[in-house]
Amino acid sequence: MARHFLAPMLLAATLLAGCSGLGDTSIANGGIVLDHGEITLHASDAPAATIDAAGTLRIDGKAVALAPDQRALLLRYYQGVRAVREHGIATGKAGAAAAAASLKDAVAGGSAAGDKAADRADLVTRMATRICQDLAEVKAAQDALAVQLPAFKPYANILDEDKDCHDDGKAAP
Repeated sequence: MARHFLAPMLLAATLLAGCSGLGDTSIANGGIVLDHGEITLHASDAPAATIDAAGTLRIDGKAVALAPDQRALLLRYYQGVRAVREHGIATGKAGAAAAAASLKDAVAGGSAAGDKAADRADLVTRMATRICQDLAEVKAAQDALAVQLPAFKPYANILDEDKDCHDDGKAAP
């Protein structure tokens, strides 16, 4: 019946579980971790770097001197990562609610159950698109930081283009 809608809803529920249980969010296989309001960047052959809510960059615990435009880019990066977390949690909650409601509708039966499930799946998909947009924003900030802040270069390849957010080479709607 609404079997093809279950996968997106389970994915969203997984996002919820991964983003809310421990208080931290991990992106790019742990390359970017947001925990207690601070982002930690992990890149191979480089010490850990952190970015705080004020746009301060620390590499191996030492603050990096920043020009105002560099700090603005770090703030953009920080806000993008926070948006991924917030939208991931919201999408996960919506997915879990949609899955529960779809199961309830399936048990109750009726001809409208499939339409309701499709509407719920569309909502979750639209919400997931926001996560893709957030990731694109983080990637754009990362790319700009690589050019404008030499100390950031070792961390400039953490985020690569997200294949899950594209369909036939085009951005998700």
